Amino acid sequence: SPMIFAIPREVSRRNGRLKVDESLVILVPELASDSDRFLAAFLSVELANRYGIAVRIRHAASNPKTEHFILMGDTSNSLLRQYREMQNITAASSAPGPEGYVLDATDQHVAIMGSDKPGAFYGLQTLLQILERSEGGVSIPAQRIVDGPHQPFRGIYIFLPGRRHIPYFKRFVREIMAPCKLNKLIVEMDAGMRFDRHPELNAGWVDFTKDMKYTRRGRPTGPHEQFQDSGNMVFTDGGVLEKEEVAELVQYARQHHVDIIPEISSLTHSYYLLTRHRELAEIQAAEWPDTYCPSAPGSYKLAFDVLEEYI
Repeated sequence: SPMIFAIPREVSRRNGRLKVDESLVILVPELASDSDRFLAAFLSVELANRYGIAVRIRHAASNPKTEHFILMGDTSNSLLRQYREMQNITAASSAPGPEGYVLDATDQHVAIMGSDKPGAFYGLQTLLQILERSEGGVSIPAQRIVDGPHQPFRGIYIFLPGRRHIPYFKRFVREIMAPCKLNKLIVEMDAGMRFDRHPELNAGWVDFTKDMKYTRRGRPTGPHEQFQDSGNMVFTDGGVLEKEEVAELVQYARQHHVDIIPEISSLTHSYYLLTRHRELAEIQAAEWPDTYCPSAPGSYKLAFDVLEEYI
């Protein structure tokens, strides 16, 4: 059996399978939502890229009785409402909770019924995981899967990528986070985004990361060889992204039902605040101070300016 991640709550096997070839169609309602169109395009692209199969997307007012089709969406999708009535699927059997879905696959059609938009998207990820390739071609084994997440927060932590790694960031969201059904991405920001109020922080961040790289250090030391925080100079490749670039990354993640939570270092790990504001440092004699003085009012004025720009 194919591995489905995460292991679904319910799987009911059936006889038969739906052959995936170019006679198959992906149906969307005549008045398709942005979510309906996104799901259909996502599946069409994946089938073309993985298997070289060009499956058409077609607008329809009703479900065809003889044609083989795939149908995906949430409770607002009119074709899925018709499908539930046609298959006599009750509300209780198609309500697996928030971010949940029912995947109903027969030898004639596949319907992914999401409790909401994230649920429909995760059902699509499961569909891609149960696809099978054999000598006879690509097919979908007939079965019904009911699933929903056990935890509302399913996240990981990364650094803000540099400009040349933005394509990899997008691949990571689409090819790693989406199949694993992860929905939160904590991103450490520091001075990796352009600041309007404090451009000196961006300039200082570039200087700091260059110094760490050129001297091959992961962290500086204090005046008496005190242990200081890691420099984290690898993120953004030591450069600065424009606000529009950061906003575009956030929008791309949201489209894949991933919420970005910015981590903005405060008190410690605050090199990015202090490269040009040594007067606010707890240890001003440090080569590169990493901690601001919590008794200095200016520390909060600077930190809150940064927070407001990220917000």
